[in-house]
Amino acid sequence: MRRNKEDPIEEYIEIYGEYVSMKELGLATLLSLTGAFALYIATPYIADLLGLQSILSALRVSLGTLGATLGFLATLKFTRVKRVIEETA
Repeated sequence: MRRNKEDPIEEYIEIYGEYVSMKELGLATLLSLTGAFALYIATPYIADLLGLQSILSALRVSLGTLGATLGFLATLKFTRVKRVIEETA
């Protein structure tokens, strides 16, 4: 783990050569899971409204994936780049 120079309390973890804030990673995971489970659980009610009870299981997977995607897109608003780029002459 690596400490942040601006905020010494915040720690970074290295994933595939990139530094990720533990706080932001946890929040991103929570938002994506919340979006996925919210739409997954709401699918029977949505299927009733649309009259699509025959494809309920496929609709659960599709809407769950859509919820996770929306959660991921929401996380893009608050994440910051932690990459350090150094140029050599």
